[in-house]
Amino acid sequence: MVVSMAMTRTVLIASLLCVGVALAADPKLKGTKKEAAPKLDLGMPDFGKLPTDTKLEGNQPKAETAPTTKSSPVEEGYSVVRVLHGKSFIRSGDGAKPAQPFNQVTIEHNTAEKFSTVVRVKNPAKRNARIEVAILDYRGDTVMEASGELYFRGGAETEWTVDWEPTGVRGPGDFQVLVRVGGNPLGTFPLKFAEATK
Repeated sequence: MVVSMAMTRTVLIASLLCVGVALAADPKLKGTKKEAAPKLDLGMPDFGKLPTDTKLEGNQPKAETAPTTKSSPVEEGYSVVRVLHGKSFIRSGDGAKPAQPFNQVTIEHNTAEKFSTVVRVKNPAKRNARIEVAILDYRGDTVMEASGELYFRGGAETEWTVDWEPTGVRGPGDFQVLVRVGGNPLGTFPLKFAEATK
């Protein structure tokens, strides 16, 4: 069986080579005869000489356009009214307030406790924008970060809340809360991380 398979393969390869040589030797397949392809008429008219861009500019009336500038969130008047932290919040017409005083984030076994942050932002133009909040440790490294959308519904001020899950940190220290609106930083705000008292 093995001998016949090998022999069949050899015969097949030899016959393919012979056919290839025979086709290459055939003079009518070499392309010695050249024929021009027939020209197709698609019915397109001859446009003649095309006008240059100077003629096009001269024929059209010039419209006055006001210069457009892209303003940043800082230029559009976004500002941070306050940044508050707490375990739970009481909502009122004046905005969210912590239900209990919350002066620091407690760390136990290098893990920060669960807490929330409420950022109140003001914009007289009432333009919705993307908000990013990051908590930076004492080295300036990002420990926690969150992002979302600010929606101004009715008033010039709005609040955005983020609930932080327990997160590992290097240790206690004076951390910073960085607030960005539309990708532009609006400032940093202090937040103390301290070891749990035993």
